[in-house]
Amino acid sequence: MTETRKDRLNRVNSTRQKRARKRLFYQLLLLFLATFLLMYFLKQQDTTKTKTNAGKLEHHFSEKKAPLKKPLSPEVKDVLNDPAIDEYLKSLHFNGAALVVMDNKILINKGYGFANMENKQPNNSSTVFYIGSITKVFISTSVMQLQAQGKLHINDPLAKYIPDFPNGDKILLYHLLTHTSGIPEHAETGQKISHDDLIKKIARGALKFQPGTQWNYSDSNYAILAFIVEKISGEPLDTYVKQHIFDPAGMKHTGFGETYADQPYASKGYKEKDEQYISPTLPDMSQLFGSGDVYTTPYDLYLFDKALYSGKFLSGDSLKQFFTPFKSNYALGLYSDPGSYSDHGVLPGWNALNSFSKNGKKFIVLLSNVQNGVASLGAVNNQIYLMLRR
Repeated sequence: MTETRKDRLNRVNSTRQKRARKRLFYQLLLLFLATFLLMYFLKQQDTTKTKTNAGKLEHHFSEKKAPLKKPLSPEVKDVLNDPAIDEYLKSLHFNGAALVVMDNKILINKGYGFANMENKQPNNSSTVFYIGSITKVFISTSVMQLQAQGKLHINDPLAKYIPDFPNGDKILLYHLLTHTSGIPEHAETGQKISHDDLIKKIARGALKFQPGTQWNYSDSNYAILAFIVEKISGEPLDTYVKQHIFDPAGMKHTGFGETYADQPYASKGYKEKDEQYISPTLPDMSQLFGSGDVYTTPYDLYLFDKALYSGKFLSGDSLKQFFTPFKSNYALGLYSDPGSYSDHGVLPGWNALNSFSKNGKKFIVLLSNVQNGVASLGAVNNQIYLMLRR
C-alpha cells in the first residue's frame, strides 16, 4: 500500500515524541543521580565536620576539666604506743606534733590539732614546723666539726675571721657559742638583708658587758658564727649543714628558710589572742640567719639528737666540750640541765622544745604551731619525763 502523506506525518511525529520522551527520561535520570550524589557528598562533609568539632569539643572539655596532677604526699605513719602520754597532751589541747622515745622504742610520734585551722588540715608526724633558736645547735655542731678538721679553734679571737669587727680582739668564738660575748640582740625586721650587711648591723651594737664575764642570750652571736662557717668552709651555710649534718643523720624533712613552703605537710603559725587564733607576721628569714631559720619534724630532730649523742658528728673531747656548760647551764647551742640536754625555740606563730636524757635513753620533741598554746613546753617536757619513770 502506498503510504499517504498523512500517515507519513503521523509516523514522523510519533518517532519525534518517542525521542523526546527518551531524552526527558535520561535528563531526569541524570538530574536524580546528580541530586543524589550532591546530597551524599554534603552529608559526608557534615558528618566529618561534626565528628571533628565533637572531637575538638571533647578535647577542649577534657583539657578544661582534667584536674591538675599534684605530687602525691608521702604516706604518714603516726605512732601511738603510750595512751597515757597521748591523753595528757590532748588534755592540754596541745596543737602540733610530738615524739617520745624510750630505750629505742617510739612511744609517741603523731600530730595533734590542726596544721591549718582555716582548712582544718590536721597535724601529723610528717608535719614540718619552724623551730626558731633550736637552729643554733646545728651551727655549734658545724663550728666544732671545723675545729676537728683544724680549720678554726673556738678559742680564736673573732678578729681573726672578721678583722674590723669592734672588740673583735677581746671576743672569742667560745664567747659567741656560749652567749657570753656581750654583743646585744639586733632588730629582726621583715626586710631582706645580705649576710655582709647583717654582720655590719650587728657590729653597730655596743657591748653590754666585757666578753666572758656574764651571760646574755643573743641571736647575734650565732649569726656571726654562721657567717664564719660560710667563710671557712667556702660553702653556703645551708649547703654545708645539709651535707655534714642533715644528710648523715637521715633528716629528710629538714631545711632552711623559704623552702618551707615546698614541704607536703607545712604547718601555719598561730598565736592565741582574745580566744581567737591569729597568724603573726614573721621576720624575713635572712634576718634569722644562723639563729632561727630552720624547719623540721619531731622525728628528724630525734635523728639529729641520736646522731649527736652517739658521736656521729663529733667524738671524744670535742663531744665532751660540746655538752659542757659555761654560764647559766648553757653549753654549745643547748642547755645542760640536771638530767637532760635541751634546746628551745620560739618564732611568731611557733614554739618548739627538744630534749634528751644524759644517758641517751629518752628523747622528747614537742613542736607546736601555736606560739602560746600551752603555758610552758618546758613544764610539759618535765611531766612526760616523770611519766616515763612509771
